Amino acid sequence: MPFFVPIAPPAQTAGLPPVGPDRLAGAPDAGGAHAAHDGAAGHTHGILGGFGHAPAAEPTMVRARVSRCPDCEISVHTVGTPAPAVCPYCGRALDQSECERPLAEAVEPPSEKEVHDRIASLYHRPRWWIVASIAGVGLGLLAWAVFVQLRSVTNYWYQPFVTFYSIFAGLFVITRFLFAALYHAPYDDKNYNPSVTVLVPCFNEGEAIRKTIERIFSTGYPDDQLEVVCVNDGSRDDSWEHILEAQTRHPHLVAVNFEHNRGLCHGWGVAITMARGEFMVCVDSDTFVFPNSLHKLMQGFKDPSVGGISGHCDVENASVNALTKMQDVRYYFSYKIMKAAESVFGTVSCLPGCFSAYRRACVLEVADKWINATVWGEHGNFADDRSLTNQILRNYKIIYDDTALATTIAPEKWRQYIRQQARWSRSYLREIWKTGKFMWRKHPVPALSWYAMMWMPIIEPFVMIDALVVAPIQAGYITPSYTIGVFSITAVWSLHFFWTTGRRWWWAGFLFTLSYMCFFSWQIYWALATLNGKGWGTRGAKPAAPKPMPMPKIPGPARATP
Repeated sequence: MPFFVPIAPPAQTAGLPPVGPDRLAGAPDAGGAHAAHDGAAGHTHGILGGFGHAPAAEPTMVRARVSRCPDCEISVHTVGTPAPAVCPYCGRALDQSECERPLAEAVEPPSEKEVHDRIASLYHRPRWWIVASIAGVGLGLLAWAVFVQLRSVTNYWYQPFVTFYSIFAGLFVITRFLFAALYHAPYDDKNYNPSVTVLVPCFNEGEAIRKTIERIFSTGYPDDQLEVVCVNDGSRDDSWEHILEAQTRHPHLVAVNFEHNRGLCHGWGVAITMARGEFMVCVDSDTFVFPNSLHKLMQGFKDPSVGGISGHCDVENASVNALTKMQDVRYYFSYKIMKAAESVFGTVSCLPGCFSAYRRACVLEVADKWINATVWGEHGNFADDRSLTNQILRNYKIIYDDTALATTIAPEKWRQYIRQQARWSRSYLREIWKTGKFMWRKHPVPALSWYAMMWMPIIEPFVMIDALVVAPIQAGYITPSYTIGVFSITAVWSLHFFWTTGRRWWWAGFLFTLSYMCFFSWQIYWALATLNGKGWGTRGAKPAAPKPMPMPKIPGPARATP
């Protein structure tokens, strides 16, 4: 059964509509409201959307409106934004009530020096002689690989499958670097700050969700243009309490609570119906946005043909162990090389849920089809970042902005990482066939690249078997063209990571290649066998199947504007 049909029109860029200051109990005047909105960030956010009132005293209690549907077991808490009138599932009028909560303790945002130091730790160039050595090693490895290929040209027909795949894969990676060199970020217009709603789905994040929310409100984006919708997907820990605490400090935070776990796509779907901004930014509950990054992320939307933009994410906890270091190297390559190369042609294949933006009108255009996606005729928790990206990519450009920075927490245990990769592989398999039906209409270069990426992961395990098992049995040695090619390519992108970031765990790129060859390349077949699998992937929980409740088309916006 269909989940919902969103109908709310995009808000105008003139700003999100304000409401009165009556949500702050104990405030002697509107100035107290300003202080409550923004005690954590040090600005005058103000429910009234204005400036100039000096606070007489900080309020001790904050009054919130609670809108709840007892049948669908969903509630929405609002303080400084309009309350929803109807349930996003069944369409009935919501029960309205009010409650008071004590003003939470302020959380100071990172200082300018702390932000500067953090960015400096992520990006600093090694000494010149190290850079020269890296360049020499990289060129030497490439020359070595080419020499081996040319020397064994007479033997190509003994293992044509392995040989031609090795050549093709090598050329594919080289062209990614060449196209990435042509990339440039969208032009920064300081006066372009359209209305934005940040969507934050949350499940069992604990106190990390408060940090995520605080970082969003401390990015420096104009107060009257920013709204945050945080959806608690039936968390079993204290995540909901941390969300409500953040709301006492930030009245432009809309807090949605699922009383039972429904799954990630439901969190996104309901957040979309709550959103009022012209643009929507998706931020994972364990992602931390840098100051000015929301502004940077909006710049590409000045082009009306752009439907979505990916920001740049590094791994927040990279220094924890070898696994997180490996993911950090892989993240960097997937953004700075792969997405940068795709962005040159406006065909970024996936806007990661950790930090990406969408034109809301484009999302509403495809939302029903996206949310109600089926696999083998079964409806489930299949709507994700890749599927939404590809729905929009059909008619719009998707680009990447490497100046919009954020960090995200990566899995620290192999079991958790394996579950995550299985979910990502399922998503990849579900979408390659759908996207392949229209990708040929795009520019021929990204179209050919897409079809290459479509088949390479599927056939690569057979190439490895041929090169590393069959060849030694038949010829008594491992195919050198394949092994040298794999080693050279890994060395090049790993050393490029070190050259451009200065992070010393470049060697973790080889750990990724080894783990991929031994295990993760084969996981794609498991993903194919479990294509209709559901779940968040990294939280160890399978969403309960909610009662199927179709969302009717409701005339007018889902949330009233005063």
